[in-house]
Amino acid sequence: MEWRLLAALTPSQRRLVLASTMRHRYAKGETLFHEGDLADTVHFVQEGRVVSRRTTPRGDVAAFAVLGPGEAFGEMAMLAQDHRRTSTITAIEPVVTLTLRFDEFERLCDAHPEVQALLVAMLAQRVGRLSTHLLDALYSPVDGRVLRTLLELCGQYADSEEPVELNLPLTQVEVAELSGAARPTANRFLRRLERDGLLRLHRGHVTVVDVPALRALRKP
Repeated sequence: MEWRLLAALTPSQRRLVLASTMRHRYAKGETLFHEGDLADTVHFVQEGRVVSRRTTPRGDVAAFAVLGPGEAFGEMAMLAQDHRRTSTITAIEPVVTLTLRFDEFERLCDAHPEVQALLVAMLAQRVGRLSTHLLDALYSPVDGRVLRTLLELCGQYADSEEPVELNLPLTQVEVAELSGAARPTANRFLRRLERDGLLRLHRGHVTVVDVPALRALRKP
């Protein structure tokens, strides 16, 4: 497993961090934690994928990120002991995570101050993700946002560099939410891609029939 977030640490520091984690397994559909729960651990995804959802100002619940192997979530737990979860995390397939508790992270930082670079990397990842979503919401048309979401999901699920066909276990509603788009508007674009032979839309999942052709739609 290549832990991109641990790249700033030396091999011995990476071993120390991983040795301080606990392995947890979750079934498909299981909730790892809820928005508002006490945040006391950060999760490193070892296997499987999760979807992150949060409550909108109008009271709706919307998906905004899919995270997979090598990524982490719950990093706000590393800032203070009384933080609350800002989102609900649910497994969209069988998932294995390695969890690091706040007190273990503090102990590691006291003994090895360089380990604090891990928190910097996690927060930088969060800022980068939020900046991308903000720019898309402000300046990208809906079709472009939906296309970006589909291509990001293809990157998440691809076993090789350029697969031809991929099954994405997310609904059309979830694709719309991840794109920050209204469902009817996103669905019009998804149906157009289906008519063009690039997608097959199913109940509960989306099949990308031609990944290279879908990628070619993205303008430089």
